[in-house]
Amino acid sequence: MATTDEFPRTRGETHCSYHPNVVTGLRCSRCGKPICPRCGVRTPVGMRCPECAGVRGLPTYQTSAGVLAKAALAGFVVAVVVGFAWGRWPDWGFYLALALGFGVAEAMSWAANAKRGHDLQLVALLMIGFGLVLSRVILAHRLGITWADVNGLGPYVTQALHLQLIPDLIFAVMALLIGWIRFR
Repeated sequence: MATTDEFPRTRGETHCSYHPNVVTGLRCSRCGKPICPRCGVRTPVGMRCPECAGVRGLPTYQTSAGVLAKAALAGFVVAVVVGFAWGRWPDWGFYLALALGFGVAEAMSWAANAKRGHDLQLVALLMIGFGLVLSRVILAHRLGITWADVNGLGPYVTQALHLQLIPDLIFAVMALLIGWIRFR
């Protein structure tokens, strides 16, 4: 067992090991490294430096191709269902944006055994984007709007497709943010 004699400790103030511009009199209770209150971690046995306290971020995993495909399929199914519903009932945009974001993210998380990572994040964004586009394609088809009409983007098309820049942009960003945050 280590004694206090093994750690060279000085009385007085010194610079923090993690923040060199901060003068501190606080030291790690395990290794004796100078720490300031910003980087010190409170433990049952005193303040410790981040290394001794075992502070680390949540792990991210590189998912295998099989798990990624399974997660993509789960996200695709949810995106199709919610995209179809959003195409049929566009006035429910806020709730369907939440359903799209959370539905795709949670279905993919379930299929990937709650893993997180950049590859899952990218697939989630793609599936959510697909659901957003699918909803407008279904709405256009239902209303009999052709691609030529959509390319012209006249006032009738904008009104018929419920294209209101601010709400649609907010709903789309909201759904995409849910997927992005879930897997980071």
